[in-house]
Amino acid sequence: MEVLIFINVKFCRYYDTRLSEIMKILIEGPSIIAMNRQKPFIRSGYIYIDRGVTVAYNEGAPPPEFEFAEYVVNEKFAVALPGFAVGIGNILEYLFQFDINSKNLANSLSKLSRSELEALIEVVLASLTCSGVTSVISLITNLEEKIVSSLAIAASDAWTRLRILLPLSLLGSLQELESIVKSVVRSVKNSEALSRGIVSLGLFIGNEGELNKFSSEWIDTINKAGIYAYVPAELYRRRYKELANAKNIVVLDPEEPTVPCLYTMPTLWKPPCGFISSDISLLNPRKLLPMLHNIENGDIYTPTYILSHFNPLNNKIGMPSINEGMRTDIVIISFKEPPYGPIPISEYSILKALSNAFYNVKTVLVDGEVVVDNSLHLNVGEEKVRRVRALIEEIEPQSNC
Repeated sequence: MEVLIFINVKFCRYYDTRLSEIMKILIEGPSIIAMNRQKPFIRSGYIYIDRGVTVAYNEGAPPPEFEFAEYVVNEKFAVALPGFAVGIGNILEYLFQFDINSKNLANSLSKLSRSELEALIEVVLASLTCSGVTSVISLITNLEEKIVSSLAIAASDAWTRLRILLPLSLLGSLQELESIVKSVVRSVKNSEALSRGIVSLGLFIGNEGELNKFSSEWIDTINKAGIYAYVPAELYRRRYKELANAKNIVVLDPEEPTVPCLYTMPTLWKPPCGFISSDISLLNPRKLLPMLHNIENGDIYTPTYILSHFNPLNNKIGMPSINEGMRTDIVIISFKEPPYGPIPISEYSILKALSNAFYNVKTVLVDGEVVVDNSLHLNVGEEKVRRVRALIEEIEPQSNC
């Protein structure tokens, strides 16, 4: 069987130099879909960012004092909006885009060294970022220390937000969860990746039987570690007493939407909830946006608002809007270059283009740091991409059926 590792480099080139942290950034000229009530849409304006925080955004030209920013992005015929958040497909399965069972996947992963696995995950995260993704929530089914720590390191290096979602069913004990937490903290060299929410952990509770081993000690651990618990609404209702003290609960598939909440089937979706799917192909926003375009309870706003606003809001990851005083997760999407056209101007036409995945990503900021600039990924260099391609060639002969 042929191995197909999904690395989307069509829409993003790779650059060998990572920008140093930029203290003051001026984004000038684009339309702005801020996704807040104060200034939800600006035809042409600016955003000024200082130390990762959006200081000001408005229509028209920036004030003269902002012109002295250390880094300037000048983009006309483009739109700035909050970055996309996607999940909960297993990124390790997304990494290997071929039809095999989980045992074969585990065998493939076991043959990789730690550094090889980190490189593969980092390049895949970079490819998602080049499609506008700033946050990924991924439910994994292999809790080996090498796997979990490689995911955390890759996210830190690529500077893409990654929440590693652990199935409660696969955790044998509280001590195993505590060991994973320690492993993640120990493996991430850049401590800011943890403090700034680039790397985080979640706990997926699938059914009532899994909660039988739950206790107040589990609640204490997930609260102290900042772990987010994903719980089906019906289960949360029945076992509310055991879960009431958990600080970070995300409810799945509620009858009536109440934030934070997520739906796992498009036919169930209602605002203001987000949407997640275990379908690994839907980690790619170019597949997810068109699918959400046909959602029953939605309209032309729905696909983009789910990815840029409702998903960050309900997963409590990244930034759900562009707001003064908030940290900055922003995607700048250009419409002036082929193959897409004509150039959308109104908010409606921009959202329609996005819902059909007609866009090119020019710039991405994650927590105020420039990750993609002029369609160049600044953290994942060509050398690493070449290494991953060589690794693919080595893996390919091993998986013939």
